[in-house]
Amino acid sequence: MGCDTSTPAPTQRGYEHMNGVRDSIEASIRSVPRQRAHEEVARQLRELMHRGVLQPDDRLPSERELAKRFGVSRATIRHALAILQAVGLIESRVGDGTFTRKDPATLNVTNLANALRAAQANLIEQLELRRLIEPQVASLAAERASESDLEQMAHHLSQQELHTSDPLFIEWDSAFHLDIASATQNTLLVTMVKGIHELLRDSREGSWRVHGGDQPLAQHRRIEATIRQHDAGAAHNAMLEHILDVERLSLEAIAESEQH
Repeated sequence: MGCDTSTPAPTQRGYEHMNGVRDSIEASIRSVPRQRAHEEVARQLRELMHRGVLQPDDRLPSERELAKRFGVSRATIRHALAILQAVGLIESRVGDGTFTRKDPATLNVTNLANALRAAQANLIEQLELRRLIEPQVASLAAERASESDLEQMAHHLSQQELHTSDPLFIEWDSAFHLDIASATQNTLLVTMVKGIHELLRDSREGSWRVHGGDQPLAQHRRIEATIRQHDAGAAHNAMLEHILDVERLSLEAIAESEQH
């Protein structure tokens, strides 16, 4: 006799709980402004978790439902969920949907990542956080990077070179910075760097549209060279110089956009 591997149907109590979660979410959601809407969506969902409206292991409404309730596009919802997943607050289960994390230990570890506070932090605070984190990450990567880590960095540098005038440059830029975080052998730092880059994506895209990718690429090459030489101090300084320049370019791009 074969085993029945189908997913058990929810009980009546389970249906009532799911409906109650939906009703509570709907009553708590506020419409969001279009500018940087994904950050506001992420902030409101995180607030629902903090207030206990969303309990550990609760299933979130579908992207379509969330988009309708927030009054935004599904792409905006996906972006918001990506931020929450990056900092460990939700998880996607294939064929079953998206759920709040149920492991208290995981949530405790990701409390540090929650310091990002996506929608409550302004751009200056986000840039400051990056300035504090990534130079130290580069320094640690210089001490710990393996040959495979260096090969991955070199690969993503070559991809950046091919796409300096293409929006894909932002993707390869992020991949390079995640390579550096991965080289630290510290998964929490990888999560932090990933979350930071998600939060700053719009400002980074704005900077690329105005200034292109040639200058960041040259700086990335200097960073990679210091890590390849396992020079922790030089890696820290090269990353700090890069981030300070990115800050300047991002703020210039924002000022320019506001004049139009």
